[in-house]
Amino acid sequence: MKSKKSWIILIAVLFVVLSGFWYGMGKKSPFSEVLGTLFSPLYKTGDTFGERLREFFSNYLALVDLKKENERLKKELLILTSQLNYYKEREGLYQKLESFFKISSKIRYPKVAARIIYKPLDPYSGVVFIDKGSREGILPQMPVLAEAGGEAVALVGQVVEVYPTWSKVILLTDPSFAADARVERTGDRGILRGKAEKICSLEYLPIYSRVKPGDVVVTSGFDELFPPGILIGKIVSVSRKEKFSGVFKTAEVEPLVDLYKLDLVFVLIKVPKIPLQ
Repeated sequence: MKSKKSWIILIAVLFVVLSGFWYGMGKKSPFSEVLGTLFSPLYKTGDTFGERLREFFSNYLALVDLKKENERLKKELLILTSQLNYYKEREGLYQKLESFFKISSKIRYPKVAARIIYKPLDPYSGVVFIDKGSREGILPQMPVLAEAGGEAVALVGQVVEVYPTWSKVILLTDPSFAADARVERTGDRGILRGKAEKICSLEYLPIYSRVKPGDVVVTSGFDELFPPGILIGKIVSVSRKEKFSGVFKTAEVEPLVDLYKLDLVFVLIKVPKIPLQ
């Protein structure tokens, strides 16, 4: 008896389920209205859930594509920024070159522009390395100039060692540097020497010299190393030298160029007349 009831219940359940699917497929049956009323909330819920699920995956895929696009744009922006900085740097370099060659037109010697590739952290160190060498015709003892305030060029040092692609330069402040110099206003000559400080020393000025702070110092040209009349610096103080029975005066000279901020220099292709040692 129980088995018979179980079969009846199973058949009824199957009938209801099949009728529900039949309704869901849009077919008509005698019980369509009743079953429609019973199953329509379930189908509506399923449709809503399915729509939301499709919308979720659609939005997810759109976000993935957007993320990839953002990464691509970031890389492009980085490349463009790098290129912009490069062109800005080149533009600044060309402006410096144009300015230098314009204001140095009176110096008849050929000039080779060179960038400083090594400079000690010590602000008073007197040695730098430049990125030009014998391939560009550079030789030891050639003068090295730089722009001074955008209005003039001034001496900053001298080449001492040359290699095919780079050279070593000593600056005015190096103790091994020396040049025959002249005070522009008075015409008095002396020897300009570096002393490992921010300023240089102009030694062996005549005791009767009337040089004073503010006077401009230039190269004299008598050492056959540097062309005459190239700016060097200005006198900041004058004292009487105690050596040699006080027959000389000494002046301190501040270079016109800030040697610590050097980044671009110009080598004069002037063959030294004094034999190299």
